[in-house]
Amino acid sequence: SRDGKRREVGVVVSRNNAVTRQDISRIMSKPINEISGRVKELLEMGAIDEVGVDTSSGRSRAILGLSFETAQLDLQL
Repeated sequence: SRDGKRREVGVVVSRNNAVTRQDISRIMSKPINEISGRVKELLEMGAIDEVGVDTSSGRSRAILGLSFETAQLDLQL
């Protein structure tokens, strides 16, 4: 389900803070087009943020991490 995949992406970001969409795709063994929509949803929900830019590949790729609010919630659990 969409919610399940969104949760999976959120867990990957949480466990591997500072990851790119390409990293998430590799970690989940899913094509990037399957995770990009879930990443967009999480960004729109404010659960994750773009926290930097990775240019090591020669291309600019957004680095994703938990939003401050989400990180605070995780600490309280």
